[in-house]
Amino acid sequence: MEGQCRTMDLKGGRALSANRVDTAVVVAAVAAASIGALGLIGVLVQAWMGLTPSPFLTYLPMLLVPIAVVLACAAMIRAAYRRRRTEVGHS
Repeated sequence: MEGQCRTMDLKGGRALSANRVDTAVVVAAVAAASIGALGLIGVLVQAWMGLTPSPFLTYLPMLLVPIAVVLACAAMIRAAYRRRRTEVGHS
């Protein structure tokens, strides 16, 4: 497993591959963005129906969408760093 980045797991001292960490970050970003988008759609539907939007549905997108953006940026930075480190794409 030469050339593969590994991170130590806190539980058993097992090594986690960089791919698993990146996958977890991307899945968390997509989940946060999806839940935030559903909350935003819920606010819009409630407003369209003439109801006062729920505070929970109002705060959900305000918290989760920025978290999703930060996680997506972190995933892109990690991918760029790993790509630069392995020098893939250089002619």
